[in-house]
Amino acid sequence: LTNYQSRLERVAGIAPERWQPLQADTLPAARDLLHPLPDLRLDLLDAWASRQCGLDALIAERNSSLGRVQSHSLRLNYELRLLRQLEHCLQQDSIPEPLQQQLADILYSKRNSIELSFFNMLHAEQTLRQQLHGKSQLLPLAGQEALVESQAALQQLNQLQNAISAQDWPAAAAIDIEAALGVLHRFDTLAVLQYSQRYLTGWLTSLNAALLALEPTQFCPNQRSTEQLSILTTVFLKFFAEELQPYFNLHQRHMQALWPELQQLYRHSPLLPVIEQRYAGSATQLQQEILAHVGWWQQLNSDCAAGLTQRPD
Repeated sequence: LTNYQSRLERVAGIAPERWQPLQADTLPAARDLLHPLPDLRLDLLDAWASRQCGLDALIAERNSSLGRVQSHSLRLNYELRLLRQLEHCLQQDSIPEPLQQQLADILYSKRNSIELSFFNMLHAEQTLRQQLHGKSQLLPLAGQEALVESQAALQQLNQLQNAISAQDWPAAAAIDIEAALGVLHRFDTLAVLQYSQRYLTGWLTSLNAALLALEPTQFCPNQRSTEQLSILTTVFLKFFAEELQPYFNLHQRHMQALWPELQQLYRHSPLLPVIEQRYAGSATQLQQEILAHVGWWQQLNSDCAAGLTQRPD
């Protein structure tokens, strides 16, 4: 970016104004999106029966010191395992009728609140919030592993959402939420991608404002080739076509892989409009600026026969 801009400034005589990354809509505070979950208590008059079907271990886990301060992702996993175990217990003939009714009431309540627990994770889990806030870094040139792993992690979270919608508690409880979040945290691909797109959009908008103010014909008066035109051609072929265009394409490949999964994950969330602006919106604006930039060079090539389709020596 720096090499390309500095050469354009010297050769074309432009002076882009100071710029900043494309502004992003503000994320609502996590506390404003949290849903209270029912804290149900089981009267263990028939404690032996609950032990027999495995509920006692879950209850002890929730009542432990760590269980009382669970993260939203761990709480979701607990709720899913509880639903799975409640259904299992209700299939046991050894459970007395009074306890069966009590367990059925708890199961009904937990079924009705499980999506709230899922949205609490989407809206307040620290790793996901960090990705949506962005990270002040540009997308690295290398990183195919980061893209593949991040896409797989998002797919896993979407599988979780689908299993919850289908009320398939065994399948949902078997998904390792912490592993998926760990991948997103380790690579930070989502956080870097959105910031990188907004950075490039701001940079290219400023550069375009200066470049598009120039008439391409000034570099070939009377249709004559000039040394300035020859240098400009080299700048375009070597620094834009060979280096910048592949970098822009890298962002596009990341969006094609990650955005559909992210959009699907937050499809029912009030965060979706903000997420769309930060990812899809910035990608669209970046593409518009790229097209405007390339359009000026195409006009130069048409007006001056600059030979921009040739390769530099």
